[in-house]
Parts: sequence; structure tokens; C-alpha cells
Amino acid sequence: MTLHIFAAGLLLALAVQADEPIIPPTISKVWPAGMQRGHTVTFTIDGRSLEGAKDVIFDTAGMTAKISDIKEVPEKITGPRAGVDLEAQVARGKKATARLEVTAAKDVEPGIHRLRIQTPLGTSNMAVIAIGSLPEIQTQKASGTEAQRVTLPATLVGTIDTPGEKHDYSFEGQAGEEVVFQVVGSQLGSKLQSLLVLRDSSGKQLAEAGRNENSPDAVLSFKLPAQGAYTLSVADREKSGGMDHFYRVQAGPLPYITGVFPLGVRAGEASRVTVRGVNLDSHQATVRPPKRADGWTTVPLELKGGDGVSLNKATLAVGNEPEALEQEPNDSAASAQVISLPVTINGHINAAAKTGEKSDEDYFRFHAKKGERLDIQVAAARLDSPLDPVIEVLDAQGKPIPRATVRCLNQTMTTLADRDSRTTGMRLVSTSGLREGDYLMIGDELDRIAVIPDQPDADIEMEGIDGLRRAFLGTSPGVRPVNTPVYKAEILPANATFPPNGLPVFHLTWRNDDGGPGYGADSRLNFVTPQDEDYILHLKDIREIGGADFAYRLTIRDEHVDYRLEADPENPNIPLGGSVPVRIIADRLAGYDGPIPIKVSGLPAGVTATPATIPAGQTSTVLVLSASANAGTGALASPIKIVGHAKMAGRDLIRVANADAPLQLASVIPRPDVRVTAEPAQLAIQPGKSVTVTLHVARQNGFKGRVPCSVENLPPGVRVVNVGLNGVLVTEAQSSRTFTLRAEDWAKPITQPVYVVGRVESNSPTMHPSAPIQLQVTADQEKEALNSGQAGAKQPENRVRSPDR
Repeated sequence: MTLHIFAAGLLLALAVQADEPIIPPTISKVWPAGMQRGHTVTFTIDGRSLEGAKDVIFDTAGMTAKISDIKEVPEKITGPRAGVDLEAQVARGKKATARLEVTAAKDVEPGIHRLRIQTPLGTSNMAVIAIGSLPEIQTQKASGTEAQRVTLPATLVGTIDTPGEKHDYSFEGQAGEEVVFQVVGSQLGSKLQSLLVLRDSSGKQLAEAGRNENSPDAVLSFKLPAQGAYTLSVADREKSGGMDHFYRVQAGPLPYITGVFPLGVRAGEASRVTVRGVNLDSHQATVRPPKRADGWTTVPLELKGGDGVSLNKATLAVGNEPEALEQEPNDSAASAQVISLPVTINGHINAAAKTGEKSDEDYFRFHAKKGERLDIQVAAARLDSPLDPVIEVLDAQGKPIPRATVRCLNQTMTTLADRDSRTTGMRLVSTSGLREGDYLMIGDELDRIAVIPDQPDADIEMEGIDGLRRAFLGTSPGVRPVNTPVYKAEILPANATFPPNGLPVFHLTWRNDDGGPGYGADSRLNFVTPQDEDYILHLKDIREIGGADFAYRLTIRDEHVDYRLEADPENPNIPLGGSVPVRIIADRLAGYDGPIPIKVSGLPAGVTATPATIPAGQTSTVLVLSASANAGTGALASPIKIVGHAKMAGRDLIRVANADAPLQLASVIPRPDVRVTAEPAQLAIQPGKSVTVTLHVARQNGFKGRVPCSVENLPPGVRVVNVGLNGVLVTEAQSSRTFTLRAEDWAKPITQPVYVVGRVESNSPTMHPSAPIQLQVTADQEKEALNSGQAGAKQPENRVRSPDR
């Protein structure tokens, strides 16, 4: 996406007071939630540290803004209330409001647009506003029960202030007219779980949307039977309400796409797709995809209808493999459709023919040689299909194929609180006998430990990406209630034998429901063929439902290794003469396990980046951005791009961090509140041994607070020990602190930079890294001698070669 930056009219750039901490700006609310393009609208911004705001940065051309009337909001600061204020009490930027006069050109693309505000203290978090193409009608709170008369098409704007409240809009409709009502709310931060009901003039209900849907934003379309008055009701399906239950409803006889088939096309080939929807000029469209798909590649599809384009866009996938259509009947292993690899099959899971029967299931037969590594994945939910697929690979007779045996070695259980299927944090009764990198069987999902904190009252962190927990060997994350059994797991071949130990044994087959981060509800398997024979791929909806719109794309091809990158923060604010750490996380779910060198482009003048590489087998690194003492402040934030480079099969596999995130910016801010140094600059540590590090904190700008510190980019098996509940904390009375690093006895030899990072606490905290410490994990001399003495002896080996596949 091309980034467009527009000055908002330079106000007085207020100098940062020497005795005030550096707290970058934050936006908590933008009101109203949207506007009509071709107009100028004044918005109100609630936030903190907005003083001196001078620029507004949008994600698209054609939008400009002016900031005015920045006012500090008096705020009474009270001490923490027992049992009420449970969060840590930290400094907060000055609470403020501002007026934001936004002008959107007539040709701005309708939809959700994003913005950041820049002040002398850096860029803010990202805020969103909706840009519409229709006249806007505000709801009017009537004292009686009469519906508000409106003329469609229009955007209906309102807020369900009180629990159980309902807004009624009356409009005149024509016989045969197809009306559409599309709620826009959740993407703007609304908590409304929308429910739409359409009634005729007699009060008879004609249609309803949102009652049992997963999406909080309902869409209702209906063909009116006769000319006359109709009423649309907007409510919350949970009968909740409040100022954060607002909505925008695009309403009228408008073009809207309800589905597309097939859900994708082959790269380099112009293709025709069939489009379902209402008020469209055509139900056929020609798609011209790029010449080649590199990773997950999509193209948007937009159709015209009436005087404009469709309210929504369809997303089509692009693949490199030959395309085929599902052919019925293929609803059993015996009638499986024969396919040749590689292939992408476009199909449907149809509804049950009769009440009480199961929905459609699809089977496909293919041949593969022993040892082939196949990438099998379904694209459905990612392309807005309601299908929730589950896939399994069966043998030629239609029986499940054993994949691995999970032997449980010791037991604990979850405690404190239930955990959903997303979170990476898990509280266990005991972590005794566990170490980082261990696999855990939690319920029916296999997870791997990323971090074990050095304190009892804290969650262990499971591996994840984008804040989502990652499961292994085809298992899927699920809700885990308190007291769910948790077992340390040993992964063995499917045919392994061993004496019983009184704990469960799990036998896993080649099956997957949810593919993990980046795949959502879509399924994915990396199948390793055990024999040279036929195999059957079985696909169905996990809920055993289906319908005309339950479409999918099933791709079976040779394994394609890949990776994704996530960078945090997306908008680093870099202090003059100081540095800021950016954590780069790799999702290696697609099989790439080699090193990933990281580069960054677009940095502001005077800002440099340290060399950074995610080592082979690891999932993260730290990129440090530093600003020279004379780097220019006050300049517009610079769009940056953080890129990973992986060498595979003689080519550079390039992946951009946060590839779909707009407004990735870097800006220079005043000098830091603290400077962190650490010694020694080089360390060597043996497995099973410990070393000490001393950190120093030099406070500036009148800052006098405590400084919690963390040690970042530690290699596997090395951790900070004996730090207590508060971690590595430099109190208000201290300027230095010594802590201990310990290498577990299983730590592997490696040399990599680590950083001590100090945190200046606030509602918008700043992070301050030390210069790198070169940490070397050396070989365990005793183990080497032992292994040398046993050289040539045959060692038993029964572990699965690649437990994440």
C-alpha cells in the first residue's frame, strides 16, 4: 500500500519541559465514527499527550485534516482502590481533547481508513474512521413509539445507549426492490452485537439477520413484495447497550456481493467467476491475477450496480497449481474423486438433503510415493466462506493413518482462570520438571513452552504468533477450563512401544481442524507419505452443516516452506541520542527453519538499525533502531519497511513484517528519560552454569521513577534466575542492579547478542535497550567427553523427526 502523509497545519510545536517524562501520544476515541466522502466533518478526539499535535497521517490519498482546540482535561488522580484498581499504577500523559477537521475528497475509496497523530513526542497508536458514499442520517430519539422516517439510500448512524434499546427507521419501498442493510461497527471499535429486523406496514416480520451469526456486524438483504412502508429495527442481540454500542448501517437498494465461486483463480490466467449478490449489473466477472503467487496471494473483486460499485469487495485467492472442480458424487471413500497432484480443487459442502441427515462430505483419491512431503490446505474462512473445514488423510481403504504417539511423562493441571483458544498464557499448578521447548498435552491439543517465568505467580507462555497460541501435529487450540489435565509430552513414532507409566497415551492421526495463526478456521497439514500407494483426502464441515455458499479451495502440492514476520512496535518512536528495540517474531508454521536476516528501509535521517538475524531454529530476534544526537526532530514520520530474507533453493524468499498493516512509521522524539548500559560486554556460559550481569540506569529529563528491566533475545535454554516477583527491577533509590543468567544443561552452543531493556512505565511506555552483550553458550566439556567415549555405540532413537509437521 502506498502511504500518503498530509500536513494538518503546523501549530506551535511545544517544547518538551525538562522535568516532564517522555510519554508518546495516544488516541482513545474518535467521534463520530465516520463521514461521507466529498465533505468536511469535525471530529472530536479523546486521548493523552496530544499537546503540540501538528500532523495527521492517513493511510490513503485524498484525506487531509487540521487539528485545533487542543485542551487539557482536568483529571483527579487518586490512589489505587482496594479490589477496584487492579492494574499497576503508572504515570499517564495529560488527558486531552482536540478538534479534528477532516476533509475527504469525492474519490476517496469508501471503507475503513486509518490514521495516526504526530506530536513532538512521536506518533500515536492507530485510530480508524469510516468513509461512506451515501448521505448520513443521525438517529433521532423519539419520545413515542413512532419510527423515524428516512429516505434511502443512506447511512443510518446511531448508538444503542441503554440495554434493550431499539431504533426503528421507516422507509418507502417499491415492489420487487431488493434492499440491503449492512452494519459497520466492530471494525470501528463498537461493541454492538447487531440484530436487524425488517417488518412491513402491518408489523409482520419479513426478515431478520444477526441472531445466530458469528460476526457482530449483521447484513440483511430482502426483496420487497409490494410498494409501501417498511420498518428496519436496529438492536443489540444480547440486549446490551452503552456509548460504545454505536453503528453505521448502509441502507437501500444497493449493490452487494454475497458470494463468489470459485473462491480463487490460477496465477497468470484470466478467469471467469460467478458472483452471487443483489443489485449487480452482472453476475459474471473476469479476474486477471498476477503472473505468479508468492505465498498467500489474493486479489479483490468489486462489481458495479446501479450508479455505483458494490458496498463490499470479495477476496479471491491466487494459486500456482492447476485448477479443478469438485465432481459429485464423492461423498464416501468408495466414491472418492480421483485427482492428480499438484492441484487446487474448487468445491462446495452442500446442505443435508433431508432433515436429520448429515451434510455433504467430500473425498478425493490421489497417489503418492513413499516419503513425499505434501502441503495440504483449505482456503474457505479466509475468503469469507461460512465453511469451518476439517481435513484428514486416510489410507486406500478409507482408514485413518497413524501419525505419532504422544507419551505423557508427568501431570499437572490448569488453574486460576479458564483460558480461551487464543491466549498464549497458561497458569499451571506446578512447573516442576518442565523446561522451555517442552511439549505439553493440554486437553486434546499439543503445545510447546516458550517461556517459564522465574516466579510462581505468573503464567507460562506457550509458543504463538500474532498473539495466538500455536498447536502442533495437527491439533487445534481450544478453550481450556480450570483443572484441565496438562501432561509433559514425549513425541514418539506412531508404532513406538514402551512400558506403561500410569499416564495417558495419545495416538494422533493425520487430521487438522484449525490451521493455526494466519489460517484461522481453515485447515492445513504437512503430510509425509508412509508408503507408495493411494491415499484419500476427506473434507467436511466440523459442525456437519453446509449450504450453497459453503465453498472451499483445497490445495494439495509438494511441501512449500515459508514463514511470516511480525514486528512490534509498528510505529517506533526513537529518542535523540538513544535507541528503541523492535521485536521481530517469525511464524515458522510453514516449515522454514533456517536463519532469517532482517533489514529495514525508509528510516528517518540520522536513524540507523543494528544488524539482526533470527537464528536457525529460533522464532524471534531484536532489531535496535538508534537516533544520532543531531537527528532531526519535528520532521514528518517516515514510512518504514522491515523485511526478512531467507535463502532457499538458491533464491531469496522475502517476507515483509506486518505485511497487511498500514502506517508503519518511525519518528524521532526528544532525548530519552533513561539510558541503560550493561557489563560485561561479552559473556561466555556453559550448560548448567551461571554468570552475572550488572546493569546501570542513568535517569534524565527529571525522571525519578523505578525502571523495570528485561533481558531480550536470549538463546534457547538461557534465562534470568532468582529475580523474584518484580523481575529485574531498578527501584527509585537505585541506579544499578546485578542479576544472574543461567544456561540449562540442555542449552546448545551458540553466540548471539542480547540486550538489557529498561522500561519507563506510563500509559504509553517507552523502551530503552543497552548496547548488545555478545553472549556465547559454549559446549559442555563433560558431555562432549562422554559422547566421544560412546562414539560408535548405537543409540536408541524413537522421536519423530519433525514434531511440528
